[in-house]
Amino acid sequence: MSVPIKNVYHMLLYAYDMLKSKEYARLDRENCENVHDLLAALLLCATQTLIKRGFLKNYIPQTEETATIRGKIDVTNSLRRLSLQNARAICIFDDFSNNILFNQILKTTFLQLANQPIQPNLKKDVRTVLAYFNEISAIGTNAIKWDSLALNRNNAHYDTILHFCRLICENAIANRNIGENNFATLAEKFLPRLFEKFIFAFCKRHLPDCAVSPQQPIKWQTDNHEMLPKMLADTIISTATKKLIVDTKFYSKTLQSHYLSDNRKITSANLYQIFAYVKNAAAETPSQTVSGMLLYPQVDTPLRQDYFIEGNAIFVRTVNLNEDFAVVKRELLDIFANSKIL
Repeated sequence: MSVPIKNVYHMLLYAYDMLKSKEYARLDRENCENVHDLLAALLLCATQTLIKRGFLKNYIPQTEETATIRGKIDVTNSLRRLSLQNARAICIFDDFSNNILFNQILKTTFLQLANQPIQPNLKKDVRTVLAYFNEISAIGTNAIKWDSLALNRNNAHYDTILHFCRLICENAIANRNIGENNFATLAEKFLPRLFEKFIFAFCKRHLPDCAVSPQQPIKWQTDNHEMLPKMLADTIISTATKKLIVDTKFYSKTLQSHYLSDNRKITSANLYQIFAYVKNAAAETPSQTVSGMLLYPQVDTPLRQDYFIEGNAIFVRTVNLNEDFAVVKRELLDIFANSKIL
């Protein structure tokens, strides 16, 4: 399923909390033809801001044979290599350098982009930016442990940049594994994840009177949890008395149908999943009225279905991502803020 590139841009602004960032405003006018061009443009924009601010630096341990004493002398190795006889010594010292992991990941990502079929003007900008990375080493994309990257107060401005780097690098690895040299798999994997993050960020921004949580675990109401799968709801919206569990789905076909019949129905696995979320959450928090929602991008006809199953409401909704983003925003506000769901 395709989504207009301008809407992908707006979804990215929400998902990665860039709505207040002035440096991204010009991208509304970028002539990006697809997701790959857009990600390259966003990364370039963020990196140009980073260059003006200055690359993050840190102390890196170094060992060097030198005639000038720095740090501590490694006496054992200096004697072993006969360095002292030549009026030199092996020294161990800390070098304050920008050749650190975050910058190495950024350079590696730009090297990936330089070899990809993005627009010529973007590729030219990529090569221009790479000139600022002469003192920074590239690393293998397979060696990057994305989930182990630690952000803190000093390096938090790298957060969005690293998100873009991960999307680009993981896609490059996937294509290498299947023998392709392009971004063919990016949209397929990227858009469902973006839709999920966008819906959470949208609710967080436009439902100020509610508590909005992403990827919140729901406990199975059983005395034996062995071998049970985890239940992680995409978005949970809560008030003092109500809780809405939202599960986003991103398919080329919203409804399922039997090959011998034209009757279309809600995908059973999706309905079973949201029902399990709702019933277990309701048992866990009896003080709240718990309901669930399956939210899809609209493929053909809009869906507005309400079900009341064993005491809990289940809503099925679609939002048309092919409309102008102002229309998309109104649709979502109607679904969440202006309806009686919450």
